[in-house]
Amino acid sequence: MMDLATRIRAYRQTKHSEKPIAQVAITPAKPFESQEQVHPCGLSLELPEKLACDFRCDFSREELLFLDLETTGLGSAEQVYPFLIGTAFWQDGLIMRQYFAETPAEEKDILAATLSAIRQRVLVTFNGKSFDLPLLARRAEKYGLPFEKHSTQHVDLYHTIRRIFPEKPARLSDAETRLLGFERKDDLSGAAVAQAYFEYVRFGAEERRQAILEHNRLDVLALAALLLRVSQAFCDARSGKMAWAYKIHRDKSAGLKERKLLLEQIPALKRDARDWFLLGEIHHKEKNLRRATLCYLRSYRYGFANALVRAVRCLSALRRFHLQSLLARYGLRREQASVQKQLLRYSHDAPLFNPVAESADHRQKDPVPKAARSDQNRGIA
Repeated sequence: MMDLATRIRAYRQTKHSEKPIAQVAITPAKPFESQEQVHPCGLSLELPEKLACDFRCDFSREELLFLDLETTGLGSAEQVYPFLIGTAFWQDGLIMRQYFAETPAEEKDILAATLSAIRQRVLVTFNGKSFDLPLLARRAEKYGLPFEKHSTQHVDLYHTIRRIFPEKPARLSDAETRLLGFERKDDLSGAAVAQAYFEYVRFGAEERRQAILEHNRLDVLALAALLLRVSQAFCDARSGKMAWAYKIHRDKSAGLKERKLLLEQIPALKRDARDWFLLGEIHHKEKNLRRATLCYLRSYRYGFANALVRAVRCLSALRRFHLQSLLARYGLRREQASVQKQLLRYSHDAPLFNPVAESADHRQKDPVPKAARSDQNRGIA
């Protein structure tokens, strides 16, 4: 039996004596291409000429490129790489183009084709900001392919949907179910896609490849259908319709004049406490303190307690000290401690007391002082 040193020498001699293996050029497979017209839920994929992708931002349909990756795993490890890249773009209809790596050696080829396709395009992804784009950047750097992810315009539907809809989907399939009313059947789960690819590479099972392509196709179609819903929500927000996105637009994105116009378009009887409060803030910034006071009082009447503090401050600025004191004393008797603390300084002739210690049963006190009651108990008084 050979000792360890002899075995190592024999291994090294064998290794150096091996003939170099000839490098075989692999011709990448052509992308799978098809034209899509309808999402499986029945929604038409006839994109309008302009799509609203934010409260103030529109893109033409020719600029957009829908992108979804199928990878061997999650995370940033070296063994995580894309083997299928699905894209869709508008060219006299929605064209689907899927780049599939028959073997891991074709990864560079499908990356190069994809990076060429996304130049001068606006990407539409679902959570691509956190996963798809960083992965493309890492793999492009590995193969020396040019790609500037920061210069690429990007619409990430994951963040957009969670911002403007009350539903908070964490996965693309959840967004399909909640916003499109569509639930996939006989489809691979996201975790099973990688295993199906390994089975295809190892055993050449054609049905596994077809299942992977169909899963990716549904993902890309879902991006187009969800963008239509998002665009409609933004259009509703701009027109002032009472929708979830309208509230976000009014409170976060619209300018002062636009916000005032949107609020005044709502009939007075349909305005809620928040609407009246925001309108009061606008009048306050415009130095129209009388109108601001009236709006704050309406907001308080509809149940927003902090609006009373704003109304009192406006009356103080108007030097209407009597009304200011009356409102402050009113709030001191009825509101919670956090509001009472803000009103104390405006109640000139109101009794100073600790609002935290005061409660409803303390408001009707025995007029006899505590010391006198103790004297009565002892029979002194």
